[in-house]
Amino acid sequence: MVLPCNDMADFDLIRCMADQRSNFAAAREAWEHFYVRHYRVLMYMCISDHGYLLGEDDIKDIVHDTFLKAFVRAESFNSQEPCEADVQQRKCRAWLAAIAENLIRDRFRGQLEVSVADETEIERIETPKQEAADETEIPEPERLRLLKLGFAQLSEIEQTVLRATMSFWQGDQEHQRMPNAAMQELSRQIDKSPENIRKIRSRAIDKLEKYVNENLQDEE
Repeated sequence: MVLPCNDMADFDLIRCMADQRSNFAAAREAWEHFYVRHYRVLMYMCISDHGYLLGEDDIKDIVHDTFLKAFVRAESFNSQEPCEADVQQRKCRAWLAAIAENLIRDRFRGQLEVSVADETEIERIETPKQEAADETEIPEPERLRLLKLGFAQLSEIEQTVLRATMSFWQGDQEHQRMPNAAMQELSRQIDKSPENIRKIRSRAIDKLEKYVNENLQDEE
C-alpha cells in the first residue's frame, strides 16, 4: 500500500520527486506536499537572512524558484541516507536554504562589487594566532556551538551586517567583496555608510573571535 504524500517522510517525497520521468503526476503531487510542508519556514529563513537586500515580493519569488529548482534537482539530493524524521527535516531545509542563497547570489551576479574586508582583517582571518596553531585542533561541533552562542550576543545591527556580508563570502578569494547594489541596499536598510558597515563587520568578527577564545580557555 502506498502512503498518501502527506504521510510520507521528507526523503520519500524527494525520491518520488526524483522519479518524475517515470511518473510525473506522482512526482508533482509529492512536490506540492513538500512545498506546503517547508514553505513557511523557508520564507522565514529568507526574510530573516536576506530581507535587508530584497523586498517581500522578491523574497516570495526566490522561495518559489527555490522549490522549482528543488523539483528539477531532486535526483541530486542524497535521500538514501537512513535518518530520523527530524534529521530529514533539517537536511531538507538546509538544502532549500542553500538553493535560495545561490539564487540570490545569481541576482547580483555581474554587478559592480565593493570590498567588505580590509587587508588587516583578511590577514587575521587567514593567519591564525601562533598559540592557537600549537593547540589541539578544536572539534568542529564545539567551534560551531561557540560561534552560534557568540553570534547571539552580538547587536541586531552586527548580526545583520555579518549575515549580509557573509552571504557573499568566498573562501577561495583573497579579497572579499559583495555586489555594490547589495551594499547600497544594506546601507539604506540600517542607515549606515558602507565604510561604517565595514567597521561594524570587523568589530563583530573581533567580538566573535574573543568570545570563542575565552570560552575555549574556560573549558580546558
